[in-house]
Amino acid sequence: MKQNRLDGDTIELLSQSELNELDARIAANADKWLKDHAPKTKSKATRKSKSNRGRKPKVIENPFFGFIDCTSHWGRYPVFAESIIEGVARLDWHDRPIGKGGKSMPLSVRNIAVILESLPVISNEAVEDLLQLGERHARRYFKAMQLIIRAMMENRPQALINEMEGIEPAPKACEWEDSDNACTPSPEVLTKLHYDLRTLTEFNSAEEYEADYPPQPGTVAIVAFPNCHAHQQRQHLKKPQALEMLAQGQSVKSIERGTGVSAKTIRKWREELQAAQVELKAA
Repeated sequence: MKQNRLDGDTIELLSQSELNELDARIAANADKWLKDHAPKTKSKATRKSKSNRGRKPKVIENPFFGFIDCTSHWGRYPVFAESIIEGVARLDWHDRPIGKGGKSMPLSVRNIAVILESLPVISNEAVEDLLQLGERHARRYFKAMQLIIRAMMENRPQALINEMEGIEPAPKACEWEDSDNACTPSPEVLTKLHYDLRTLTEFNSAEEYEADYPPQPGTVAIVAFPNCHAHQQRQHLKKPQALEMLAQGQSVKSIERGTGVSAKTIRKWREELQAAQVELKAA
């Protein structure tokens, strides 16, 4: 196809079939370039389901599940276990011989903490699925957890032992240490303080003040109370469940975690239940 220009030169234009051929060739080259240069995303290979034959896979009961996490009193990284977790994580888990190349990275302390707070029963397959790791690398974490849990059980503080066993701490008397070193005020300062803190009824009685300022007709005194009725109603809906758990011998702490009712309310219900049982026995 030819097209004339104003200056007299002729331009050769491509036909429709030639344009389609050029477009297909450019698209093929672009696809080839993307295939060779585009970053490849790694995806975890699907794990083959194992047969039921042979020995069952090893599992570890995690006694710290529910007691050590971000929302607990001990936190995700408890102080008594920091040296244990960091020491086990730095062991030579890759077992490379001396002189052989390669980079032996320690295990991740964060991954170990995530396993402790996420898995009630630890197995190699559970670690694979939780951390999205390969089988060999997940096995390193599984072996590390065997060492960590054993050492943590031996180094638990007494408060954590009581919490895990459902033993409530004995109430302690409040100890007050007066560390105020302020000087004794002078009699003049005390006199002024008493004058500033005088009550209105020091000069007139409450009835006399009300007679001087009677309430206006049509006015209603409104007193606002905290809106805690809805919260109490929600807690009372949990009362049958809490009483049943008390009858089963569960501790107040475990009932509080399971129902969301405050420990003070649970203790009150326990006292009411014990008082009712005593009355029944007396009758």
